[in-house]
Formats: sequence, structure tokens, C-alpha cells
Amino acid sequence: MSARHDRTQSSQSGFTIVELMIATLVFAMVLLVITVGVMSFTRAYYRGINQSNTQRVARAVLENVSQAIQFSGDQVTAPIASTQIDGRTYEGLCVGGQRYSYLRGWQQIDDSPDGAQNQTQHVMVVDKPGICGGLAAQDLGGPLATGSTDLLSPRMRISKLDVAPLAGTTDTFQVTVRVVYGDNDLLNNPTGKDATCKASISGSEYCGQSELTTTVKKRIAH
Repeated sequence: MSARHDRTQSSQSGFTIVELMIATLVFAMVLLVITVGVMSFTRAYYRGINQSNTQRVARAVLENVSQAIQFSGDQVTAPIASTQIDGRTYEGLCVGGQRYSYLRGWQQIDDSPDGAQNQTQHVMVVDKPGICGGLAAQDLGGPLATGSTDLLSPRMRISKLDVAPLAGTTDTFQVTVRVVYGDNDLLNNPTGKDATCKASISGSEYCGQSELTTTVKKRIAH
């Protein structure tokens, strides 16, 4: 009797197939929830980083132009003559003897830019002071002028750079800068002044935009 009782207990121990299937299903659901959470956190992280970098670069451009206006007695010429090369229009302005040249709406790619995707190696540069007078915007598709400095970071583009005197003044200017980060397929109107990130699409975390405006008064008279 004792031996039969032990065999009966042994045959009834362990998990049934149904119990294993339920446990596996629960475990899979837990993994799915964790995966979705990690992916959501990662997207939010990259979105925040890219937005922060875009805002930082836009602020740096704004401050660069604003300081040139404030601390130079030279004339502000905005815009200067544009330069047409291979179907590209290079625009520019002169502030304090410094020439700012840019290719609006084109994305800066340091290595192997694709012209069909509006990519080029230089999209906005500033020259060293003293070379601006009477010059047109620099051709950014060829060798840059000596002393030129890139103002944007890779994968960014300048969508707007407006410098205009306030009505009724000659020494106070409004400066507006719009910098956008991201590839063409992530943007609405990528080459326009109002380029914006598309919402709720795959890869939208790799897009950012920042538009800043300030009013600047010249501190040194011409």
C-alpha cells in the first residue's frame, strides 16, 4: 500500500501544460510591457537631446549676430547680394565687418552629402571681421574663405535668419533665427522658412526645431 501511495503522489506533482502556457503568456506580457516602456523612454531621451542641441545652436547663432550688432559701429547690411551657383542661392548679411553666408533650408552633412536630399558640407559660416565690405554671399559649395567658421552642427539647417531695423529707428534691430535638426522625411516644408518637425511618425525623436527672436540696440555709433 505504501509503495502505491508514493507512486500516486509522484505522478500528480509538477506543472500541467495549461499552467506552463499561462505562465509563459504572463511572462511574455511582462516582457512586452518592459520593452514598450524602454522604447518610449529611449525616444523621449533622444527627442530631448536633439531639441536641446538645436536650441543651443540657435541661441549661439542669435548671440553671435546680436553681439556683432551691439559692439560694432559699422553699418548693418541685411541682406547683401546673393550668389547663385549650380542652382543654389547663397544668402548673406554684413554686421560689424563680418560676413554671414548661408544656404537656407539645406542640411549640413560633414561626410558624403547628398545634393538630391538638400545636403551639403557647409550651410552657414561667418568670416573673420574686416572682409565684408561690398562682397556678395560666399559660395559655400567650394573652398571657404580663409578664417571662415561653421556656425551649425551636423544634420542641422538654417531655416530663417532675419535682421531688420525696427520701424523709425536706425540703431535698433530685430534678429530672428530658426534652426531645424533632422532629415527631409522628418520635416514639413524642409527647405522653407517655416520648416517644422512632423508629429507622431516613426523617427520623430530624431528631429528638433528652435526659433528665437531678440531686439538689439547698437552700443557704438557709426
